[in-house]
Amino acid sequence: MTNVRVIPRLDIKGPNLVKGIRLEGLRVLGKPEDFALNYYKNGADELLYIDVVASLYERNNLREIVEKTAKKLHIPMTVGGGIRTIKDIKEILRAGADKVAINTAAVKNPKIITEGANAFGSQCIVGSIEAKKKIDGTYEAYIDNGREKTGKDVFEWAKELVDLGAGELLITSVDKEGTGKGYDNELTAKISKSVNVPVIACGGAGKIEDVVDVIKKGKADAVCAASLFHYNYLDSLRKEEGYDEEGNVEFLKTKSQFLKGMITPAGIMDVKSEMTNAGIDCRIDKRANGTKDLVKKNTKLKVVVIDYGLCNLFSIEKALKHIGVYPIITGDEKIIEKADRLILPGVGAFAEAMKNMRDKKLIEPIKKAVEKGTPLLGICLGMQILMDESEEFGKHPGLGLIPGKVIRFKMSEEKNKVKIPQIGWNSINVPENTTWNGSILEKVDPGAFFYFVHSYIVVPENKKNVLATTFYGKDNFCSVVRKNNVFGCQSHPERSGEVGLNIYRQFIFENNEGIKND
Repeated sequence: MTNVRVIPRLDIKGPNLVKGIRLEGLRVLGKPEDFALNYYKNGADELLYIDVVASLYERNNLREIVEKTAKKLHIPMTVGGGIRTIKDIKEILRAGADKVAINTAAVKNPKIITEGANAFGSQCIVGSIEAKKKIDGTYEAYIDNGREKTGKDVFEWAKELVDLGAGELLITSVDKEGTGKGYDNELTAKISKSVNVPVIACGGAGKIEDVVDVIKKGKADAVCAASLFHYNYLDSLRKEEGYDEEGNVEFLKTKSQFLKGMITPAGIMDVKSEMTNAGIDCRIDKRANGTKDLVKKNTKLKVVVIDYGLCNLFSIEKALKHIGVYPIITGDEKIIEKADRLILPGVGAFAEAMKNMRDKKLIEPIKKAVEKGTPLLGICLGMQILMDESEEFGKHPGLGLIPGKVIRFKMSEEKNKVKIPQIGWNSINVPENTTWNGSILEKVDPGAFFYFVHSYIVVPENKKNVLATTFYGKDNFCSVVRKNNVFGCQSHPERSGEVGLNIYRQFIFENNEGIKND
């Protein structure tokens, strides 16, 4: 199993963070961006925003909240509620989200899952299922925030969503949600064992032990909780001098007749500590120990983020602005050739990426810039297309800037099944006879955690080009690559917290182009 992710869930109604019981009786808790920032600083692996009335009113109201959050936070965000079209997906990704959770629209129009996966990559599409247990012991899928029956068997629907292209599943037990009685481990385990994509368990966490149980008994790849964290944060706020209470504080103090004695508030690091004690791998983020953001200004460098028609532009833009860099996002070959630093992002399919580059006539300008010594950093798919070729959906030529190929992860035995894509946090390590001195990893500690979302890995011909490696399943794969002034990260530094931002600082502000390792 990879490192299990801990994901605070923030239910939104209008501009407010709300919480209810079994998705009903919503009560206002406060400003969602305040809660989100607290969770980021205290070690959350991701955030989940759900507009709980979006489907009812046929709109999504989260764009402004997501934009505010993305300016301050550098971990992944999944956004759901009211996502109905490819345009909706594109707009919320542009606002700063990394993934979209789709429930109601998927039931009404299953093609939205396939179309979304084809356009943005399956790792961006989370199939969301709201499950209720029937009298006969079977489970039925619901839509509209648990209001409407669908007649769909939950387990069959879960398999169908994966077949349609969903790269991850969010399973919410409507019966358990908000009660503090623990997750539905039976539900989660049956789904997790039947699909080969990561499964997020949601609904019912009342104490730390519930989280441990759903990982061990429910086989969850990630855990999502709301009340457990919200009440802990509000308790800490009320102890601060001068705290101005907002929201339904009386309800929170008493925890209502439904919650009294059931929910034991806990912080994210409390949960992760107990997970570690139980032998569960999880990421312990140094930000939780008070790491401060370091901003270095340099407006003279022309940093260009290459736009070739795929995603991941805007999260990188926000990360760069956070460290004091105002990048140029462009597909203009003349600007690319004159850049001081080039960043090649990408989320999606290899063949489509190269087709877009050919159509936009970007291949030669990029190669010319590299030949004259301009530092280039490829991110995720951007790293993969630095290679000679990929086997993703056939054989396709890449940029050929680093000799090597792109292959799919090896599949493990059934008893040790590895979920593909790899979605979540994993550590990077120094290969034998390699040094990070003078590279983009100079300020990174060996074993540091980064956020990965991918199904394919790069295999450079020359081992000297492998700057860092990472274990996942049977593979010890190349997670950071370099060849002279060309670098690549398979992870997403812009979504890896402070350690990820340090990679961008090192690449942009330090002189890396003099390294010779070919």
